Amino acid sequence: MDRPTARRGLHAAILLLLAFALLPAAARAADCTTPRWIPSWSTSMSDAATGGFDGQTVREIITPHVAGTSVRLHLSNRFGTQSVTFDHVTLGRRLAGAAVIASTLRPVTFGGEVSVAVAPGTEAISDPIAIRFSAFQQLTVSLFFADGTGPATEHFVGRHPAYATQPGRGVDATGDAAEGAFDELDSTATFFASQLDVLAPASTGVVVALGDSITDGYAGSPSPLAINREPIDADGAYPDVLQRRVLLGRGPAFAIVNAGITGNRILEDGLIAVHGPSALSRLRSDALALAGVTTVIILLGANDLGDRTAQSAQVIAGLKDLVATVRAAGKRVLVGTMTPMVGALSETYGDAQAQTNREQVNAWIRSPGAADGVIDFDAVLTDPGDPGRLRSAYDSGDGLHPNLAGYRVMADAVALTLLKAQPQLRPSLKVTVPARYRSRLRSAVVTIDGRRVGAIRTPRGSVWVDFAMGRRAVATVRTRITLSGGRTVGLSRRIARCVG
Repeated sequence: MDRPTARRGLHAAILLLLAFALLPAAARAADCTTPRWIPSWSTSMSDAATGGFDGQTVREIITPHVAGTSVRLHLSNRFGTQSVTFDHVTLGRRLAGAAVIASTLRPVTFGGEVSVAVAPGTEAISDPIAIRFSAFQQLTVSLFFADGTGPATEHFVGRHPAYATQPGRGVDATGDAAEGAFDELDSTATFFASQLDVLAPASTGVVVALGDSITDGYAGSPSPLAINREPIDADGAYPDVLQRRVLLGRGPAFAIVNAGITGNRILEDGLIAVHGPSALSRLRSDALALAGVTTVIILLGANDLGDRTAQSAQVIAGLKDLVATVRAAGKRVLVGTMTPMVGALSETYGDAQAQTNREQVNAWIRSPGAADGVIDFDAVLTDPGDPGRLRSAYDSGDGLHPNLAGYRVMADAVALTLLKAQPQLRPSLKVTVPARYRSRLRSAVVTIDGRRVGAIRTPRGSVWVDFAMGRRAVATVRTRITLSGGRTVGLSRRIARCVG
């Protein structure tokens, strides 16, 4: 036995002197325990598009936020009214338009089969797919439907073009690298594909941005008939820019995923179907249920006020419910102040009543204890000469939605220290002999989980213990001290390998 047989209480009180010291950056372990699946890209499904697809191949673009070599694809039939059969699915790295880099095309299987039927209200998760890509290297998802899908589950306001072959011809073009068979659709929606998991170190945290169009990355225009194409294919929504900041930094690793739905409200489902279920009803499925989530950023309320379905008191109550639910799930929650709306083209969003309500909501958000942290989006976007109005340099054209420059300053307003990381591997420990035994020390042997890591032979000597050794969640560090006269003393301590 390594524990002393006598004076156990006293020896237990005399713990090892454990001095913590960070390992050099190059020596830090890449993970805490075993790598796991986390979302590198995710989108919140809003509704089901009428019509769907029949005898067609659909090709759409997704942008992963975390690099990987092994992924899983999620296909959702959340809002469908009938079972949908995906007859053939491929994944590849995008070249340009609907074209794919041929050498990267990979078949996607489900339980070893090339096709999968997904019942209404459910999803399918693919087998692991071996494909190498970098963060922000766009990928193509190609879906072939031999038969009709019925209403197609979608994220209505996507930020990439979508492509499809001509309907009814039954041509499987999922393996075509060239774009010749595909036509660009009028819609930029993302159909069926809802998430791409990447096998990542367990220390990688996931931050979910829950919101409406200003999280989604929508950009308006001076005319409702003119489509602003600035955000299309730009990957410029504020969560995208925030992800780039994280990737350039030296802090903990995070995947920032976008759970925004244009037109979304806190308290009620969208005014029209494409605006999605209420934030309160979708919080768990679109944010808390995702693997690895540590932090949720909430930016909501504009549509509740602008659609005149709620006043400030109701919006504040809804935000309190969201915050409480996130906290109850053990996650960190940050709330963003509502952005400027004075003079917005949608009159009820930009009039005096909306402004008064918005100011009252922001006052609550800024109050102590409202959340675990506040991101003051309003402060960085507002016109200093006309508070409450979106600064012209950040206006996409409708007085409500930021342009790409506006989304960049929003991302810059997020203090990275507010984001909660996944557990990190504990720094190494310096083990020394307690002063009580130094005058009689002959030697001391230090082990971690039974494996010898070094010996101490001088009274003030030390041994460094590296927690990267082994995979157990709790490490046992033992020191067996041999004193003059041959007496031995064993000291032991159990220490969690992961911290944070």
